[in-house]
Amino acid sequence: MTTTAEPPTKTRPTLTPLLLALLALLSAFTPLSIDLYLPALPVIAVDLHGTAGDIQLTLSAFMLAFGFGQIFYGPAGDRFGRRPVILGGLAIYVLTSVGCAFAMEASHLVLARFLQGLAACGGVVLARTMVRDLAEKDQAARAMSLMMACTSIAPMVAPLIGGQILWFLGWRAVFWALALIGVLALTMSYLWLPETLRPEYRQPLVLSSILKRFGELLHHRAFMGYAFTTSFMFSALLSFISGSPFVFIEKYGIAPRNYGLIFGGMIVFMTIGSLLNARFVRVLGPDKILRYAVYAPLLSGISSMVLGQIEARYGTVGMWPIVACFAPQIATISLIGPNAMALALQRYPHMAGTASSLMGVMQFGLGALFGAVVGQTYDGTIGPMTLAMGVAGILCFLSNRVLVGNRS
Repeated sequence: MTTTAEPPTKTRPTLTPLLLALLALLSAFTPLSIDLYLPALPVIAVDLHGTAGDIQLTLSAFMLAFGFGQIFYGPAGDRFGRRPVILGGLAIYVLTSVGCAFAMEASHLVLARFLQGLAACGGVVLARTMVRDLAEKDQAARAMSLMMACTSIAPMVAPLIGGQILWFLGWRAVFWALALIGVLALTMSYLWLPETLRPEYRQPLVLSSILKRFGELLHHRAFMGYAFTTSFMFSALLSFISGSPFVFIEKYGIAPRNYGLIFGGMIVFMTIGSLLNARFVRVLGPDKILRYAVYAPLLSGISSMVLGQIEARYGTVGMWPIVACFAPQIATISLIGPNAMALALQRYPHMAGTASSLMGVMQFGLGALFGAVVGQTYDGTIGPMTLAMGVAGILCFLSNRVLVGNRS
């Protein structure tokens, strides 16, 4: 049985390896749009005559738009279907990426990045939703882990590629590269992306109905616990992303071309965690893995926060011990994110897009806030970044323990 929004097939789509790979590509727009230009941030600040805080706002603007844009994309995906909404967002993403390449002032780039974030979030939120359309609890957690493992390739190689593009072609070419990636994803999605929304699950795009669905989610304690757990975990990552280019390149003298090696090393641990989660989630279950995984951001965050403050005041610790401390915190994103997402969405097959969008709003809204604070308080030391990561780690643990507790 087909609807007008579904491709012309007589059977329901399944979560094939090809579809999973395409969904991973759509999910990769977050790290690609952020990490590809990270090595260029100090250069952009000089070229556009802005401060570190001014250029950091290009990151926060993207994250803020990326988060709050999901308020629209989730309900729209529940009404019109996943496929048309994703295609529309990708088309706009290509245009806004070109606009970033032509920015002549820091304020222009901030605005262009805001619009780029609004366009990019559709594919990401609805890729998660499509997994929920086609898979249940443990299978969904495993599929999301495999997606994250594939997606983690992007932040691993993006800073390396971005550094090379910066070295040979300049920072504007980075955004031309993002436009080309957008064209590739748009073409592949047009050719191979099926419609996964069941006709009986279509929801009206009426404000009162949308607010009612959001209200139902906001009043569900366990859902909010899972959402806050993954949101504060993501905030720690955004704090690192926001502060690390200036800390490593300006304070510790790491060459922009080599910055990606440090960042890529962190992502290697995330990839390993994703593969382990996909392997063991069917044996242990997402509940148990999540319950123990949240200890990592708590302990790692506190350790890096303490050492970071000592380094900021006395300069006696050095970079590598602190990097070793917060590496486990970043690595466990791959254990916390997929399991919290799968557990949060399992109760809401009838409004999976809305539920996924609310989690996205919280993730990127809090992440943008933490990232902006790190950028605006940057004082030439590693202190603000590690303090933010420590606070995020503590709040991640408390969100799971206080709001979720022993719920299954």
